[in-house]
Amino acid sequence: MAFIENTKRIFLVARKPGWKEFWNLSKVVGLGIAIIGLIGFFLSLIMYMLYSPL
Repeated sequence: MAFIENTKRIFLVARKPGWKEFWNLSKVVGLGIAIIGLIGFFLSLIMYMLYSPL
């Protein structure tokens, strides 16, 4: 029963984000994905340069 009560409380407190909050969150997530992608790209480039056959 505690799970059901906690779930009800979460649904009562939760709210839908506004457009500005959604847009800011989307920019932050996109920037994080881009940074992780660049790090992976540079690591693969370094590994290719170190271990490529001449």
